[in-house]
Amino acid sequence: MPIHIFNTFDDPSDLTRTTQALGVNDTDQIVGLYQTASGYHGFLESGGTYTPLDDSLATATVAQGINGMGQIVGWYNSASGSHGFLYSSGERI
Repeated sequence: MPIHIFNTFDDPSDLTRTTQALGVNDTDQIVGLYQTASGYHGFLESGGTYTPLDDSLATATVAQGINGMGQIVGWYNSASGSHGFLYSSGERI
C-alpha cells in the first residue's frame, strides 16, 4: 500500500487562511496565492521561506507554475487589465 504524506502550510501574511498552492517543481519550490484585506497576492515558498510575487501596479496577483530552473509564470490584474508575467532569477521579464 502506498504511503501518502500531506504537508499543510499557510503563507505567514495570509490572515484569512486562503493560501492555495498552484504549482510545484522537482526541488519542492511551491507557488500559488494568498488573500489579505488588500486582495490576492502571489507567492514562492522555497525551503520554508515565503517570497511575495506582486507587481507594484497589481490589484491581484496569481503565481500558477514553476519549472525546474525556478522560473515562475502567472498573471496579475491592474487598472489597465489582466497581464501575464514570467519571473526569472528574481526579476519580472
